[in-house]
Amino acid sequence: MADADGSSSDESLDITSDKFDPLKALYTPKLLLTNLTAPLYDNVSKFESVMSGMSGKSKKKNVAADVGQGESSRQRFLPHQEPVAGGKRISEGRNVLVKMQNALGPLGVLYDCMEKRTRVKVYTRNASGIRGHVEAYVAAFDKHWNLALEDCFEVWTRKVKRKAPALGRPSATTAADESAPKVVVTKIEGKRETLERHVPQMLLRGEHVAIIVKTN
Repeated sequence: MADADGSSSDESLDITSDKFDPLKALYTPKLLLTNLTAPLYDNVSKFESVMSGMSGKSKKKNVAADVGQGESSRQRFLPHQEPVAGGKRISEGRNVLVKMQNALGPLGVLYDCMEKRTRVKVYTRNASGIRGHVEAYVAAFDKHWNLALEDCFEVWTRKVKRKAPALGRPSATTAADESAPKVVVTKIEGKRETLERHVPQMLLRGEHVAIIVKTN
């Protein structure tokens, strides 16, 4: 027993020795712990990785967990990538009224017509061709050629609607029907008819605009 409990057994219980036997150390009641405040590990592999210096990633994770939210953001971004502090600034020229003054080219001519109160004729289109035209004053516009018009006289053509009259007494006209612009049929040619009306104000979408010309 003396030979069995000699230097070989001592080396098997020495944690710093290459011949350390962890299973024997677990079942040996005579093993004395040299440091009672030593860290605890889940298994021997974890302990071996720490002893061999291969737990750098775990150390970094622990450090990152202790870092505050502000410090972690500085670690993720470079100095020139940091968020800029300050309130929201609204630059000039981001509304329609200001942009109309800086319009160039055809939009600049349209702005001149609006300032000089020059009456224009706007030719409108439908899915198959020219629908008609609108003579009016330009009140406002944007880069998409959406037009706000005033004192509008509209002329357009459409297919003749031939519907059988409804049976029974005619319904009474409502206030909305009385205030609606009056549409007048000026000409009928075959299956198409020409209509005209006067509208105080009109909003015309840019996709319906074919061409704009001055009337005087």
